[in-house]
Amino acid sequence: MHNKMRIAVLIRHYNPFGGGAERYAVELTKRLCEYYEVHVFAQTIEERSDGIIFHIIPQWLERPRYINQLLFSWFTRKATQGKFAVVHSHDMVTHANLYTLHVPCVKTRWTETRGLRKGLRWLNTVLSPRKIAYLWLESRQISPRNGKQLIAVSEFLTRNIVYNYPQNPDSITIAYPGIQPKPPTKRNPAWRLQHNLSEDAFILLLVANDFKKKGLPVLLQALEQLNNPQIHLVVAGNGKIEQLQIPNRIKQNIHFPGIVKEMEKLYSNVDVMVHPTQVDTYGMAVLEAMAQQVPVIVSNQHYCGFSEHLTSQNAVLLENPLNSKEIAEKIDFLFNNPRDRSKIAYQGFKKSQGITWNQTLEQTLTAYRNLTQPLEQAPNPL
Repeated sequence: MHNKMRIAVLIRHYNPFGGGAERYAVELTKRLCEYYEVHVFAQTIEERSDGIIFHIIPQWLERPRYINQLLFSWFTRKATQGKFAVVHSHDMVTHANLYTLHVPCVKTRWTETRGLRKGLRWLNTVLSPRKIAYLWLESRQISPRNGKQLIAVSEFLTRNIVYNYPQNPDSITIAYPGIQPKPPTKRNPAWRLQHNLSEDAFILLLVANDFKKKGLPVLLQALEQLNNPQIHLVVAGNGKIEQLQIPNRIKQNIHFPGIVKEMEKLYSNVDVMVHPTQVDTYGMAVLEAMAQQVPVIVSNQHYCGFSEHLTSQNAVLLENPLNSKEIAEKIDFLFNNPRDRSKIAYQGFKKSQGITWNQTLEQTLTAYRNLTQPLEQAPNPL
């Protein structure tokens, strides 16, 4: 291992069962370690893989989160400075030379505001240490400078970055999340029994850690409008259930299993995935569902980055994810048309098989090679 180039990967939570950024970081890092000496610096480590050297970064406090973010940046700077050819961060820090960006810019809420509201928002920012901290970290992370590379997970996010921090979009590498191509997992008849679901139940799936942003409140309204006792909704993820207003007449059909570690088994036992997200730079869960040959209902490209690559042949696209009536109509269409459901599922599966983690790795290595001359001679794994 001592002959390999040394790479540092920064992510507060190294967790294959976490959100999109955490899962992306784990999948990519496991592949990078085949070619480089990879060191992961994290506050929590939920999985340890052979070939990766792990370092625990102290977490003095969880809240306020912005203080923890600043401390993570400071501790990782001390731990990595001058010791690695590439410091690759999936988190907000000040000192990396390569950043993979997963979410829209914090600055968006100011740049997209107009008139008096914009002035009031900036005034409010001056009085908020939290907002100042995040804007400062983001500026250090994204503002162009020599010797730094940016990777975005979608064209959607690239446009957002360039709008908030003007720079040449061609200088930003795009590396989509991917899958490991393989046949879909077979449905397990015992799964429904284990979850008290009848054989004729029509099961929708929503994957979300932020219920509001991913559209759960509007989806609940759509299900209330349908009022179909055969339709059940499984919500996988870690959100604030107590803040939801679930109509009484559908309450018994809404299920919250929490964080699911074996997502492939869950995908294979549902009938449709619904993703009425209000903002999603990519939408990994949609791709993963398609890879299990599950038909998807998903917000269009103005709300979800992955939808830029979808058509009506391989997904049901929502014009307005805030419109509960439209969502209800799309669910009802798939419920009543099994043949169309199967066609969309099959075409979605075919689409998913061409979007792989090996492609993510290849694009990331392109950014690595752009950083320093030695990396230009790095082995190409593909």
